Amino acid sequence: MNTGCVEDHRDAAIVVAPEGIVERDAFILLLADIQLIEAASKNRVWRNDDVEKKLVEAYMEVFNRHSVSKEDFEKSHTWWWNHPVAMKSLLLEVTERISQIESQTDK
Repeated sequence: MNTGCVEDHRDAAIVVAPEGIVERDAFILLLADIQLIEAASKNRVWRNDDVEKKLVEAYMEVFNRHSVSKEDFEKSHTWWWNHPVAMKSLLLEVTERISQIESQTDK
C-alpha cells in the first residue's frame, strides 16, 4: 500500500498528499489560520459573545477562504498527522507563517 511518504537517509520525509488531501503548502497556510483562531479563542477575544458560535463562524470563514470544506480539512488533518515526520516539518513552517503574520501586523 502506497502511503505517499518516502523516508530519506536524513530522517526527513518527502510527502506527496494523495488526491482528496489538502497539499502541503496549502495546508500550511490553512493550519496557520486555524491556529490563529484557536489563539483568539483561548485569549477570549470574543468575551461577551457566544464563543462557540463565533468559533464556528471563524472556522467556516477560513475554510471558505481556502476553498476547503470542514470534512476535507478534517480528513487532511488526520492524514497529515498520520505522517509524523512530515507533520513535524509542516508545523515548523506553520510557526514561521504565524511569525510572518505577526511581524506584518506589528508594522
